[in-house]
Formats: sequence, structure tokens, C-alpha cells
Amino acid sequence: MAQQREADFSRSVIAELILVRRRMHRLKLNRKWPVLAAAGVLLAGGVAFYFWRIGRSVDEERERQNAAARIEVSETRLRPPSTDGLTIYLNAADVRAASTLAGVNYLASSGGLIALDEGGSVKRRYTTLEGLPDNDLTSLATFRGRLFIGTATHGLIAFDGNVFTGYGFVRPKAAQVQTLAATESELLIGTLDAGLFEYDGERFSRRFNSTSGADFKQVTALLPYESRLYIGTQDKGLYVWREAHIDHIGTADGLPSPHVTALVPFNGSSSLGNVAVATDFGVVGLNDENAIKPISNRPNITSLAVGGRRLWAGLFGGGVVDLNAGDTGATGSGSPDVTGLPGFAPTVVYPGEGRLWALTREGAFARDDGAPSPAFEPVAASLAARPVLTTGHITSLAIDGTGRLWVGSFDRGIDTIGPETSERLSHIEDDRVREINFVRYDPRSDQVFAATSRGLIAFDTRLKQTVMTREQGGLINNSVAHVTFADVTMPVSGVARNAAATTGAPDRAVVAATAGGLTEISGGRARSLTAFHGLASNHLYTSAVVDSRLFVGSLAGLVELDGLTVVRTYKTSNSQISNDWVTALCEADGTLYIGTNGGGVDALLPTGEWISFADEIGRLEVNQNAMHFDGERLYVGTGERGLLVYNTRGRRWIHFTSGLPSQNVTAITSDERYVYVGTLNGLLRIEKRVVQ
Repeated sequence: MAQQREADFSRSVIAELILVRRRMHRLKLNRKWPVLAAAGVLLAGGVAFYFWRIGRSVDEERERQNAAARIEVSETRLRPPSTDGLTIYLNAADVRAASTLAGVNYLASSGGLIALDEGGSVKRRYTTLEGLPDNDLTSLATFRGRLFIGTATHGLIAFDGNVFTGYGFVRPKAAQVQTLAATESELLIGTLDAGLFEYDGERFSRRFNSTSGADFKQVTALLPYESRLYIGTQDKGLYVWREAHIDHIGTADGLPSPHVTALVPFNGSSSLGNVAVATDFGVVGLNDENAIKPISNRPNITSLAVGGRRLWAGLFGGGVVDLNAGDTGATGSGSPDVTGLPGFAPTVVYPGEGRLWALTREGAFARDDGAPSPAFEPVAASLAARPVLTTGHITSLAIDGTGRLWVGSFDRGIDTIGPETSERLSHIEDDRVREINFVRYDPRSDQVFAATSRGLIAFDTRLKQTVMTREQGGLINNSVAHVTFADVTMPVSGVARNAAATTGAPDRAVVAATAGGLTEISGGRARSLTAFHGLASNHLYTSAVVDSRLFVGSLAGLVELDGLTVVRTYKTSNSQISNDWVTALCEADGTLYIGTNGGGVDALLPTGEWISFADEIGRLEVNQNAMHFDGERLYVGTGERGLLVYNTRGRRWIHFTSGLPSQNVTAITSDERYVYVGTLNGLLRIEKRVVQ
């Protein structure tokens, strides 16, 4: 019995041990359940988040495509303005494109649209006085019985031979049409600010830009070829559209540069591929598989054309070269057999109806594909025959003591124009007289002063130059934005005054506002101020004298000086000035008018009271030194709103836009009869009675 009890006890102990182990195991499992459950929740959440991210990406891509496809275009019938009292001066020698409508050849130029007669002479010119919104034309294409015209600032224009129609791209906003290409079914419109548009003759669309992968905005070249569309861009290389799919080809794929300048088809006649692609670092061929084969490493090619079974290239440095002649980038103006073109003028080659065009800023030239002579012949030669203006980008205007109009330009020096004949009397351009910021006549010394990017230049009546720079004359900086004249009230110690000094008569100071501070030159001595002496900024744009006070406009406010001592600085934080960036100043009957970049126009009265004109004319951009007072009216040049005229006696504003070569008004001056308005692309002379 004892043994039996011991056996029973042993079995009971073993059973208890097994039960305890089972309970401990269950306890361990129970402890793992929260961990396992949490892991499961995290896994499920991760999966859900992954699919949510995929869904969101799909939604974002769909929204991007929908946004790219949304479009709003305004349509306006363009009517010629009243031309009474208006005379326009343009340089139309810079030709950009050629096309044909109803048997008439047309040229797009910097000075409007040119219609040619059968002999290639100018038949008619169309400008803003004939209804164009912009004279700066960039491209042409004929589509469904109309000539379509690209502009630099006003979108697209259509011309049926009699009437102009304007198309403004409102959404997405686009103004710079760079290239046009027509197919049988649609017109392709490449812009530099919103990518690609299509027009089927009735409505506009964005089919290509809404395709996945079409992340381009700056279109420079278009080529519809077979079932593909080749799209060259300014900064992202080449895009190829085929069957609703976009392929991107960049420098990593063998493209010499992301800047594509031209596209042309080989039409299956070349082993180099189907399409030639020009960039600023060379030319390559592209086949059906988008494989690249080098053609030429010549840089700075502006354009390509196939003519007479040759691949021609226009050069930025001037001339035309035959790339089939084994060109490898050698220097020179072009192929040995290419003659008749102006040297050093950027050239665009353009094929058209059995002819090869060479379009330059000094006129248009052409040669027949089968002509026995390889020379190019001038077309519409009168366009380049001594135009009144050397270039259209005007930066400043002034009238000297003999009535000559001085026209300063952005990068081509100075033209002088006769007051009676309206003909160009002279052109002044050299290493220093090139980039003109401001021109002003000083009646006391009978000199014209030109503020340039390389110093201050004084011209006497015979156009003899006196140069003032940092090295010669003591300027604080050679980049001079503005010059004005002030009477010196305090003598300059130790300096003998000389009435024949180049800076003017005694007690006369020349004040130069520069990119590095302010310099006053008097009696042959230069004294300068910088931010160290209290200027709000060293970057100065303009200046004006009001009574005995000198005011200077800077990037950081309006500075008032007494002599060469800063008295105060007017900023938005301590005054009622509309914007700290002061671009133009003009004194009128003791009141200082202040033009700003983005704030519009303010006035500082002699009492110290401020007046803002924002409620009347809005907050706008006043161009640098584009303000002028003729004794009764204040003229203000804006960045995109044309010309504003303020009658200081009647205290009312007039908005003037009729016939302006460009709505970007950059310079203004006047004489007793006329107001001269310089713009981004030409000059308009207005009889004063028109703006009364």
C-alpha cells in the first residue's frame, strides 16, 4: 500500500508539474499576443499606407494632367489705333522667320510684319500702328488659310491678309511664343513660359503637355515627324512624344547640351538617323530607337535646315556652314562656298519653297537650292539700309542744345537723330559707349553725359569724348546708372575752379549714381559716399535735386542728402513711401515724384507730406529713370502698362497705349512740340496735343 501511495503521489506531482508548465506556456503565449497583435496592426497599417501613397500619387498625377490640360485663351479682333500725331521709329532689320500666305512672302522682324512683292522688295509693313499688339515678332507658320505670328510679349496673332486677331494665353499664362509648327490637323505653339499649346482651328488644347513625363515649360524647337513629335527645350534637353507616351533625352543619354536650338528631319536620306538635333555644344542625329550619333561638335549653332541635299547650320557668331562637308568645329564664318552674308551677325537658316533663307539682324538673304551661284542674295534690302535706329531696345533719351535727339540703347551705343528730317545723323559705339543706362544734356556746359556700364562719358558738340572711370576720374564704381547736376554751395578746399573743366562751369557738380555708391565730381575732384557713410544701399538707380537737397533712389529706400551728408532715409517702415526699391525720381515745381518697382508712383511735397497715387493708377512697376516732366505734365514709363501721363495742374492721370512699339516704356523726353517715348522695341514720337 505504501508503494502504491508513493506511486500515486509521484503521478500526482508529475501531473501538477505538467499542469504548471502548461499554465506557464499559456502565460507566455498570453504575453506575446499584444506584441503579435501590435505587429499585425503595424503591418496592416503599413500596407494600407503604401496603397494610400500609391493612390495619392495617382491622384496627384491625374490632377497634374488635368491642370496641364485646363486652358483659357482670350480672342480679340485687333483694330488699328488712331495714328493722328503719331510717328513710329523701328529697326526691322532683325529678321526672325519667313512664311507664305496666298502667294505672298512674309517676314517676321523686330520691327513688325513685312510683306514682300514678287521681286523680294518691301510691299508693306505692319506695325502697332496697323493693329499689331507688339512689333517684336518671333515666328511664323501658315495654317488653314491664315498666317500665325508669334510675339515676344503678346502671345499669338492670326492674320488673314486683312485683319489681325490676337490670342492671349490667360491660363496657363504665357506671352513669349518662341516657335510655331503646322501639321494638317493642328498648329503647334511652343512658348518660353508655359510649354506647348495646340490649336485645331477652333479651340486650343494642351494634349502634349498633359502627358505623363512632360515636365517642360521652355520650348525652343518643334518638329512633327511621322507619328512623333520632337520637342526641344531651353533647359531640359529633348522630349519625344509617341503614342501618348513621352521619352526624355538629356545629357546623360548623349545629348551634347540640355539647350536645344533646332530640329530638322533627314527624311530617311541619312545614315545618321531620322532627325538632326542642334544644341549650343554640337549637333547629333537621332534614330527610331532614340539612339544618338554625333554629327558635329561645332558650338553655338542657332538653327538647322536641309537644302540641296545638304545639312546647313546657322551660326551665332555669323554665317552659315555646311555640316555635310566634314565640319568638326573649326573656326570661321562658314563654308568656303557661302558668300554674301554679313559677318558676325547671328544667322538663322530657314528652308522654304526651294530656297534656303539666311535671316540675320542685318537683314534677310536667300539662295535657290538649284542656283548656279552659291552666294546668298539680299531680300528686302531696304530693311537694313541705314535704319533710323540701330536697335530697338532703348534705355534713355535726351535732347541737346541743337535739338538733336540722343537715343541710348541697351547694347548698341547711341544714335543721334535730326530734329527736322528724323534721320539718323550718327551712331556712336565703341568698347565703352555700348551699354547705355542713362543720357542727360547739361545746358551749362553744352555737353551730353552718358552713364554706361563702363564709366561716365561726356560728349561735346563735336562728339569728342571725355571719359570718367574709377581709374580716370575717381568714380566709386564704373557701372553708372544715372547722372544729374547740382550747384555746389560750399567751396572745395585746395581745388582751383576752372570754367573750362570737363565737368562744367564753376560751382557745378556732376553727381553719378553707381552700383557701388554715389560720386560727386566738382572742380576736377571726386568725392564718394557708400553705405559706410550712411547710404541705405550701395546699389543706386537714380537721383534728383529739389531746391538745395539731393535725393537718391536705392534698392533699400529713398535717401535725402545735404551736401554729402545723409540726412534721412525714407523706407516703408518709417514713411508712407510705397516701396523701398526706388527706380526713378523727377522734380516738378518743388514736388519730388518717386517711381518704385512694384509700388507705383508717390509724391513728396515741399511740406513733407506724402501722396500715393496707388488708388488712381495702381501699384505697378516704374522702369528705371523712365520719368520726365515737361513743365506741365509728368510722364511715367511702366513695365507692362504703357505710358502714364499726369497733368500736375489739373491733377488727373491719362493712360496712353495707342501705337506704342511696346507696352514696356523705358525712356521719355520732350521738346516744345513732341514727346519722345522709348520702349523695349522702338521709339514713338507723339505730338503734345494728342496727350492734352
